[in-house]
Amino acid sequence: MPSVEHELLVAIVREHPDVVLGLLRSAFGLEYAGEIEVTASSENLSEVRAPERRADAVLVLRRPGETRPHAALIIEIQLRADLRKRLSWPVYIAVTRARLDCPVTLVVIALDATTARWCETPIALDDHGSVLRPRVLGPAQVPTVDVELARRHPELAVLSVLAHRDEPIALELGRALLSACDGLDESRAELYADIVFGFINEAARRALEAEMNLENYEVQSEFLRNLKADARARGEALGQARGRLEALGRAVLKVLQARHLPVTEAQRLTISACNDSDALELWLERAVTAPSADQLFQP
Repeated sequence: MPSVEHELLVAIVREHPDVVLGLLRSAFGLEYAGEIEVTASSENLSEVRAPERRADAVLVLRRPGETRPHAALIIEIQLRADLRKRLSWPVYIAVTRARLDCPVTLVVIALDATTARWCETPIALDDHGSVLRPRVLGPAQVPTVDVELARRHPELAVLSVLAHRDEPIALELGRALLSACDGLDESRAELYADIVFGFINEAARRALEAEMNLENYEVQSEFLRNLKADARARGEALGQARGRLEALGRAVLKVLQARHLPVTEAQRLTISACNDSDALELWLERAVTAPSADQLFQP
């Protein structure tokens, strides 16, 4: 179930793809030039039938005057470890490369440090050493911004707030983004202010509310109100199913613990974050007899 944060980040990527290109340039030295076409995933991966195999966005780059793309970026927003993505990400690349006939790079935005490390783990494609290495934009790749930079690049400031929300600098980042809101149109200013007060840590939020003489800040932007209402409705509908998934995940880990089988942090994250009941039931069955935790995840 997409979260409010996931949908916010997808919207920023689709409406301001230059932010992603700038981060790739500063973090990895990757240069992408040309006209950018942002494509919604449900169309560009139409060859793949499974409904969950939809990228969040694809950036197609064409040089001026040329119709054929010279590069494409598959952008994925990842808020937690999800084993299924390690199976579907190579499919995204293969299908997009075949359709566009150009080099394709997988870019994963993971603004939580633990999730970013999980996403950086190379994905083995065969038994001969072929791997897929996603380009991951995590907290380490997202700079902290000051007021001047936030005003020049407000969407980068949004990512900075989300990436460093629990750090001591969150208060300064919130101030910088709120300052940048003065130069934006009303709808963007309301949305970005909502992001500050809705996502930074409680201590920073309380300090900002005190500075601005606010109490119990209320959401202003229609966009975020709609996202939260939709997420609340879907969360209530899926709450019971999520509880069962969490129980299955705990059961898998308890069986492995009872059998004294070592479990890596990546494996623990994968099990705890999995939202596929069929996979969890299979892992639980295998956990009873598997000689190692690795055997749970074999095809």
